[in-house]
Amino acid sequence: MRQYFLPAGLILAAIFALTLPNSGIFLAGHSGIKLTIIIIFLVSGYQTNIAGTPLNKVLLYVFLTAAAVSLLLAPLLGLAIGNLLALPSSLLIGLLIICAVPPTLSSGIVITGVSGGNMVLALMLTISLNLTGILTLPTVLHLCLKASGPVTLDQWALFTKMLLLVLLPFVLGKFLRIMVKKQQVSPNWSYVNSSCVILAVYISLAISRQEFFRTNAGQYLAVLFSVSLVHLLLLGINSQAAKLLKLNTEDSKALLFVASQKTLPVSLAVLAGLRQDTGNAVIVCLLFHFVQLLIDSVLASRFRIRGEEASKPQ
Repeated sequence: MRQYFLPAGLILAAIFALTLPNSGIFLAGHSGIKLTIIIIFLVSGYQTNIAGTPLNKVLLYVFLTAAAVSLLLAPLLGLAIGNLLALPSSLLIGLLIICAVPPTLSSGIVITGVSGGNMVLALMLTISLNLTGILTLPTVLHLCLKASGPVTLDQWALFTKMLLLVLLPFVLGKFLRIMVKKQQVSPNWSYVNSSCVILAVYISLAISRQEFFRTNAGQYLAVLFSVSLVHLLLLGINSQAAKLLKLNTEDSKALLFVASQKTLPVSLAVLAGLRQDTGNAVIVCLLFHFVQLLIDSVLASRFRIRGEEASKPQ
């Protein structure tokens, strides 16, 4: 049930945004997206528990590699592929934003677990990359947008937004867990996060409804191809990086899935904060999210089946 809740909810959000957009438009005018992002990171901080996690050289090397690929190389791949396919300005903006944001908050960890990977390492990478991404996102995105065309970005305003919408709620959530002395947190909290993502997507699509219909079939195919190519390249690069680092199978899977995925909520927050009209950029972010979930779920299932077959007595 839990694994289908978010994908099914996103599909329903798209349907309702296209047919019943008024509520989404109303929420957009009352800081709806910002509130959902705050709740997402507040709950994420409350759910996170890294006590007792070993810190060693391997973790440092894996983090540096993941940061280089996810936070620096990924936006460059997006820029190159977007220009190569001659994507329209708004679609290119969407591709650059989704490529520049940190990894997903939960699906990377969950998929790592499904594949039989190291979930503790996946959690550590997710937290560290999201916190580091607060620092890298404004500068990297500014440079990529500047290289793509006449798009301006207030780096300081974006940095401040990331602090207020991402870091502060996360720290408050973590502090709240310490205060209530909770050792175990109900997995049902993940439904709160997923519901907020669904609501944020509904709001974003509702206010971009007209652009959704103006996007033609050729542009949809170009977006689908570009996001698939970026994600597959990230998977390939991270797979080779794991081999160069001589990681074991479990650690390799954590690096592979976490550093290849991108978070939808932060990309929506960035889109909402841009001063110029971003048009149908949200479509790129949404398609990227669906594509990465589909590809990685299939890949994780194959890893799990292969592992089960290898463990069977001959």
